[in-house]
Amino acid sequence: MMSRNRGSLMLYCNSAMAHIQHHQGLLSLLIPLIGIIGGALKWNSATIFAFNIVALIPLGSWITRSVDALTVGGSRAVIEVLKSTLGNSVELMIGINSIAQKQPHISQSVILGSVLSNLLLVLGSTIFVSGYDQKRLRFDRTLTTVLSSLMMVVFILLALPTIMDVFPSAKATPEDQILLTQRVTAIILVILLLIFLVFRLGTHAAMFASTPFSQRDHARSDYQSRQSQIIEAQFPRPYIGKGPAALILAAASASALACTHYIVGSLGGVASITGMNQSFLAVTLIPLLGNSVKYSSIVVGSRSLNQIELGIRSVINTVLRVTMLLAPLLVLVGWAFGQPLILRFDGFEATTLLLSVVVMTYLISDGRSNYFEGLMLIGTYMIITFAFFVRPEVSANVIFLGT
Repeated sequence: MMSRNRGSLMLYCNSAMAHIQHHQGLLSLLIPLIGIIGGALKWNSATIFAFNIVALIPLGSWITRSVDALTVGGSRAVIEVLKSTLGNSVELMIGINSIAQKQPHISQSVILGSVLSNLLLVLGSTIFVSGYDQKRLRFDRTLTTVLSSLMMVVFILLALPTIMDVFPSAKATPEDQILLTQRVTAIILVILLLIFLVFRLGTHAAMFASTPFSQRDHARSDYQSRQSQIIEAQFPRPYIGKGPAALILAAASASALACTHYIVGSLGGVASITGMNQSFLAVTLIPLLGNSVKYSSIVVGSRSLNQIELGIRSVINTVLRVTMLLAPLLVLVGWAFGQPLILRFDGFEATTLLLSVVVMTYLISDGRSNYFEGLMLIGTYMIITFAFFVRPEVSANVIFLGT
């Protein structure tokens, strides 16, 4: 009788899951369509913003799945390029639309929010979910130290325009010289990224291989891996061939580009209607909803596979891709299209960015962690988010030199 009840329960769960997935597929098509139509028909700003930002959730899922399908059997260099660009499609497309609409400060806020959410919220959630039932989590200290040190150098380079503005010499630096500094920094960051790929995929590839578990952890990992395979067998994900994946990627990317166009255009109206400042919306809502699928996959994957180290690597690599490729790329794109811009954080933003890196680096520096340290990271993110919420709107901190 007990076995029959369990079988009936499993059958019901499978049926319910299939029903939910069916409706999710319909919603993933309808919501972006409604958002784009609403933007084209110039609906209320809040309505346009709501539909289009929610549309980023299913679109992000389709982009991620199609990129994964296209990279099966591909070279590691191609995989890294695709993940560095389309893997961070929200930040990339927000940046393109912000430059096109001459509101680059929105792109800066989204990049800032993406970094903060990864370093604090996602990393904290990963550590908490992976370690709430364990005394201690262990991971490769050497690798995390290398990645976090690189991150610190990158943030110092990105903060140079802010440093030049906050700590001027006796004679203020002309804006064209700050612009030149930003462009040189962007070029150097791209070169560093290329060298880092050679370092990661070639000369020191063994360093980035999975660290062996102890015998006990290995046994637990095998058990959880088998459990994960059982779950995946019960709820199979349809395979996407490379041909359909390319079409899905093109359609989803085009839809996401259109949705982010209306998000950027409606952000000012939403701020006026709700009384919230644009910085809060761009720093919190856009990165969280736009990258929710990727964030949840990192947290759940680290727990289900007992691979906290892979979760930490994923978080740091995501931040490095955003800061070493996307941020410099936006500067170079603006330069190429005759729209010179300088990404410059104000004192509050630069301080929160620096403190986030310092806190993250300190917590993972010894190669050990526990669930309470994860909660500390989450709490830090919540405090910073609330500070952005109550902080008055400030003028755009990105210098935009119109032609």
